Amino acid sequence: MASTVKTILRSLQGSPKAPGDVVAETRLPRYLVLASFRCLEELGFIKTLYSKGSYKLYVLTERGEQFLEEDEIPSTLPQEVGEVAA
Repeated sequence: MASTVKTILRSLQGSPKAPGDVVAETRLPRYLVLASFRCLEELGFIKTLYSKGSYKLYVLTERGEQFLEEDEIPSTLPQEVGEVAA
């Protein structure tokens, strides 16, 4: 599940996206992306930027950015160690 969260958050880095955009980009199941969006918004990792009817655009929050930065493997580790740790 942690890798799913990271994948979704990384997809939102740099530009706002609708859940459908994330599904298309990551090829994760739609139900999983939608459920994750609800949880991530409640946790404050993403927020709604635009909403009209059932269409919503989400953006990564500062808290979401910090989570990705803190959760990354330090770049000072050799590549082989980073691959084993992941």
